[in-house]
Amino acid sequence: MRTKHERHEKRKHLMVNEKGVTLVTALIVMAALMLLGTTAMLNISTDLKISGNFKSGEQALYAAEAGAEYGVNRLREALKVLNGPTTGVVPPAISGFSFQNTGTFLATNSTVTEKTMTGAYNGLTAYCQAYTITSTALKDGTNARATVVYKMEDQLIPLFQFGIFYENDLEMLPGGDMTFTGGRIHSNKDIYMRPWGSKTLKVDSIITSAGDIVHQRKDYTDTSGAGAVKIKDSTGTYQSLTTDSSSGTWKADALDSWDGRVKTSDHGIQKLNLPLSTTGGQPIDILGTGTDSLYVKSGLRIVNGVAYDRYGTAVTLPAGTITTKTFTDGRESKVMTAVEVDVALLRTSTAAMAALNDPPSGGENGILYISSDSVTNPAVRLVNGSEMPSGGLSVVTNNPLYIKGDYNTDNDPAGIFADAVTVLSNNWSDANSTSGLSSRTASSTQVNAAIMTGNKNTAGSQYSGGVENLIRFLENWSGKTYTYSGSLTCLWESQQATGNWPGTGTVYNPPTRNWSYGVSLSNLPPGTPRVRNLERTSWHQVSN
Repeated sequence: MRTKHERHEKRKHLMVNEKGVTLVTALIVMAALMLLGTTAMLNISTDLKISGNFKSGEQALYAAEAGAEYGVNRLREALKVLNGPTTGVVPPAISGFSFQNTGTFLATNSTVTEKTMTGAYNGLTAYCQAYTITSTALKDGTNARATVVYKMEDQLIPLFQFGIFYENDLEMLPGGDMTFTGGRIHSNKDIYMRPWGSKTLKVDSIITSAGDIVHQRKDYTDTSGAGAVKIKDSTGTYQSLTTDSSSGTWKADALDSWDGRVKTSDHGIQKLNLPLSTTGGQPIDILGTGTDSLYVKSGLRIVNGVAYDRYGTAVTLPAGTITTKTFTDGRESKVMTAVEVDVALLRTSTAAMAALNDPPSGGENGILYISSDSVTNPAVRLVNGSEMPSGGLSVVTNNPLYIKGDYNTDNDPAGIFADAVTVLSNNWSDANSTSGLSSRTASSTQVNAAIMTGNKNTAGSQYSGGVENLIRFLENWSGKTYTYSGSLTCLWESQQATGNWPGTGTVYNPPTRNWSYGVSLSNLPPGTPRVRNLERTSWHQVSN
């Protein structure tokens, strides 16, 4: 039997052992907690690194996309100038980022291809140049980088493929029922559509605006009962225009109503610029004698009543081909002194045709340039023009131009480029030009030509007359038909024929307008200008 001392010693020993076990257990628990803490800290650190890398990668991607968009804008600016330098299209400077591929940022496919377009102007024919923008952005102080590639297409579109094309605001506000059939309608600014009273405006064409489509007049706010505007959708069904770009739901509403056949800047429509050789050039320069003019492309020129070839040598024409006539233009309230050209005599002149078809280098056959600055109120008038010369004819003048009688009834390639264009009917008489409207009774007349001209823009309450009066009249056309087939292009405000639209009843009464688009894409008028569109055809991100 153990003694009391032995039992005490044993209990003491057991207590020491229990303390040791507790200490070891505590140490093990502490080690486990430290391991868990370290692991958690490592996980947090890893997550932070991953999060940081993801954030840096996203920032690099945004920078690459910004660089590509910058490149598109720089390319667009460069292409506003004919043959503009694209070598200066380089990546932007963005704080905190650098771009790797400055030398290869913009690549050019050297082949220009004539093809049918896709995108906003699908179906038109254009001369297309491909570009590739490769934007690689690196975030400073990190390994983050991203590459975005944009495929771009520079599209030069022959302008007379449009049924109606306006550089400035286009107003379609007819006072009578009107239907426009055929080629596309485009404005580089706004389009106003609102016929008078109970009349109806019908449009069978695709409509695009680089600005807005406004279901209202421009010259004043019309709160009366408005006439109907009906535009065909993709199935050929007329859909009414009851809203416009001012609506917050316009973008979706237009797509729903017309299946993409009516688009504005809200749908990404851009201006279609006429590229000129220098910055600051204007479309009306076509009518001058400078680098961008059709004068420099013409083989036959009539200056102050005398015909010359491209070398400046006088060309002898049949008697009566060029004469001088005077008459009163009631809209201008002026007596016009016109160089009158008999197209029939011109067409049968061997000397005229030889010069017309021998243009300068870079020119085109069939361009006749006419100008007069030696008289007061100069003008040009074309007569006996029902038949065109072989290969077609484009007449260009910086003066107001008048077409007397039927013109190009066979619908051959024909262009008219002038400060302003007025049609005088087959029944026109110079002797009656100073008489009252009742003495100036028109007869039905037909004109087939692509027309590029100017108007007097709407200013305040002074109405331009709208596209329905872009071609001007000086007779009483009531009950008579004016048949027009061609392309109507308004790129400037007239500089010489500056009289305001006079309204009806004094200077003229409107005809029944039988209008349609009528230009052959395979046989465009000589000197047809081209407008430029830059389209992004695709984009993708490259894995780095």
